[in-house]
Amino acid sequence: MAQNETAVSLKSVLNNLEKQFRIRFSYDPNSLKGIKLNNIPQTNDLDLALQAALSNTALEFQKIDDQYYVIKKAASKFLTIEVLDAETDLALPFATIKQNASKLGLVTDEFGLARLVIPNHKGVVLEVFYLGFQSFSIHVDSLNSYQVHQVHLLPEPLDLNDYELKEYLNAGIASDPKANSFRILPQEMEILPGLAERDVLLSAQIISGVNSNDESASGINVRGSARDNTLLYWNNVPIYHSAHYFGNISSFIPSSIGTLDVYKNYVPVQYGGASAGLISLASRNEIDQTLNAELSINMTHGDAFIKTPFLGKKGSVMFAARRSYNDAIPTWTYNAYGEKLFGREIRDPQGIVYESEYSNDLNFSDLNFHWNYEPTDKTSIKLGYIRNRSQFNHRENDLRERQNIVQSHQIKSSGADISWIQRVTDKQSLSVSAAYSDYGMEYDYTNLRNPTIDSDDDKQERSNDIENLELRLSHTSIYKDLHKLTIGYQFNKFKIRNLINTENFFEQDQAEQINSEGNIHAVFSDLNLKLSAPLELVLSGRLTAIESIDRSVFSPQIKLNYNLNEQLLFKTTYGIYHQYLSTIKESQFTISNAIEQHWLLADEDELVPMLINKQMSLGFIRNTKSWLIDFDIYQKNVDGLLARNLGFGFTREAGFNQGTERIVGADLTLRKRWKYIKTWFSYNFQDSEVSFSELFPTTFASNLNIRHQFSFSSTLSRGNWEFSLGYTFKTGAPYTGINNVRLNRKNNSPNPPGSGVNEKYELRFSKPNSLRVANYHRFDASVWHRFKGKTWQGEVGFSLMNILNRRNVYNIGYLIDLNQDNEVVIAQRTKFFLEFTPNLSVRFSF
Repeated sequence: MAQNETAVSLKSVLNNLEKQFRIRFSYDPNSLKGIKLNNIPQTNDLDLALQAALSNTALEFQKIDDQYYVIKKAASKFLTIEVLDAETDLALPFATIKQNASKLGLVTDEFGLARLVIPNHKGVVLEVFYLGFQSFSIHVDSLNSYQVHQVHLLPEPLDLNDYELKEYLNAGIASDPKANSFRILPQEMEILPGLAERDVLLSAQIISGVNSNDESASGINVRGSARDNTLLYWNNVPIYHSAHYFGNISSFIPSSIGTLDVYKNYVPVQYGGASAGLISLASRNEIDQTLNAELSINMTHGDAFIKTPFLGKKGSVMFAARRSYNDAIPTWTYNAYGEKLFGREIRDPQGIVYESEYSNDLNFSDLNFHWNYEPTDKTSIKLGYIRNRSQFNHRENDLRERQNIVQSHQIKSSGADISWIQRVTDKQSLSVSAAYSDYGMEYDYTNLRNPTIDSDDDKQERSNDIENLELRLSHTSIYKDLHKLTIGYQFNKFKIRNLINTENFFEQDQAEQINSEGNIHAVFSDLNLKLSAPLELVLSGRLTAIESIDRSVFSPQIKLNYNLNEQLLFKTTYGIYHQYLSTIKESQFTISNAIEQHWLLADEDELVPMLINKQMSLGFIRNTKSWLIDFDIYQKNVDGLLARNLGFGFTREAGFNQGTERIVGADLTLRKRWKYIKTWFSYNFQDSEVSFSELFPTTFASNLNIRHQFSFSSTLSRGNWEFSLGYTFKTGAPYTGINNVRLNRKNNSPNPPGSGVNEKYELRFSKPNSLRVANYHRFDASVWHRFKGKTWQGEVGFSLMNILNRRNVYNIGYLIDLNQDNEVVIAQRTKFFLEFTPNLSVRFSF
């Protein structure tokens, strides 16, 4: 046996033996550290080579089979674990195995197998997790190293109204088997590009067809629809303020959220008033007899969370609180959001560009409380309370433009709910809930053109208040273990107040007060028929009586799903949706570059229409051990659009002209996963055109017409580290070219045109949205790292958004102003998306 005198690490020797004999070694890397061999064995006998290599170490080898060997200390245990579905006996690929009281772990391969070495195994317990299944504990001391240990996981028990979960993009982003609804699990979620922490609203936007055209947390556009076309609930409380800092920072505390459900193919019939989608959040407050506490801080705010048992083993109480600190300590992240919201270019016809200087003062706070009580295994009582506050002050100065702008913006939002769920029998359940939501927004704007006089000042005053009392009752039954029927009733009592006052030096003053109130009554049913093993038909209907418009409407839905085999499913949906609560969207006269929403109830006296959406989709999903392909095509026909939401500065009369919209599109998601790497690609095609025949002779692209969008994301998870990189491309948004904007003089002043004396003007648009801004490109990256102490665990996250600092254009609009020669002109205003934005988050769990 020849020998080599060069010192080489034992790890390198084992790597060479793997290549020479085509075998695999498994070992604890720490046990090999520092071990070097001066006499490297050269032989064609594997056993002799291993004996020689390990002869002067405290290690030994063990042959598992012809391919696998383990290198271990005498006290170590080598385990082979196979994870299977207890019902089907099929392998569960990429299941997670973690050591108790630790973040250490690994995942099984595509055959459900994992091989691991456990040093110092005394008292060690392994936890096996797989999405949609109950976890399983393994006591290592009881296992034999010479056997393959099979772990059979049982599916999670479902409530009668719940649905089965399958991993979609990663362990924390799941879907039902048909990919019609999606569930975000923030506490189990793996890293996503651009996120330093588990923001639930930003995480939802990784789902194809659920996008944000204004790059915000709350501005979610489901398949080309406006943000107010999607309902949002926290437990049973309707939410009208979902993000602070004009939509950029989610108002939901990440540590307090257990699940977030997203519906894009249909809106569950139990919920009325949405025409595009539904987002439903549930508190993190499971009853498990453990005390959990967390502290977290990032570059804009800090928060605390605690969950503790209550009333013995039958209850649990959760409390979470958060507050911003940028009013005391501005950070790079806060300043980047400020530049997106307030930074803009004003360009006059002479090509002169002005950029104003500004200062901001923001503070916001959030409170969450939730009580969960289960006196029996068939009864559940829940009580919740949520409160959000936001106060913002802004000052902007530009001497050349004669602007001295002072603005303030305040939001108060709160809600409470109570629910009771009773499992009457194994096949029947009854649910009752009551919720109250209160929302208030106030906004004041003053532009002091001349500090010595106030006749040329611009003033804006806005307020919007909503009170909503909502009651819901439903009963679910299962027949012959196959068919399921849900029937129910929903009641809403709305009281809404709107004040919109405008005093503009160049334009006609306007004062609007739009108040409406009324009751909504609805009955609904949902029948799920299992016609055969592969074929499922769902028939749903909702009959709604709306007092404010003295009208009753019927909203039918139909869903058909066919499983060709275990891996391929075809799906189709059709529905008519009626939305009686919608918004006026202001983009010109707002405190920031973001769109301000004013909620309105459909009301004939106030000329507020009801939105009607007729929607259908057709697609398939193929899901194998490592590949997922999800594809849908869809069409929407929407009636009841408001002209003033186009952003063209219409008068009240013209602004309440009604229009229609046609949206066609396609969503594609491809995902591939390996043991440590997950990669996915999504593509959205969306073409939307609107028609206002009384205002414009032809149809034109809607403001939300982002025709092409695709994104690519990849994540790597090894040990306590997670890395992610992503790229997003979007077609530029439509806008109206300045050649199609005309300045009209509205009165017969004797003064010469353009003098600005006693004159009122308006902008007139033709060929709207005929141009597009430059295409959107953005690279994002994130790194998460976990660490621990004896009684605590920690996690640090670092993210970079828009790494290349590309100046993506959000919107181009126009306003009436004076140029340097004191002439009235049309000025072009350009708004931009986020610049390079870093963020850092640190979280401790106890």
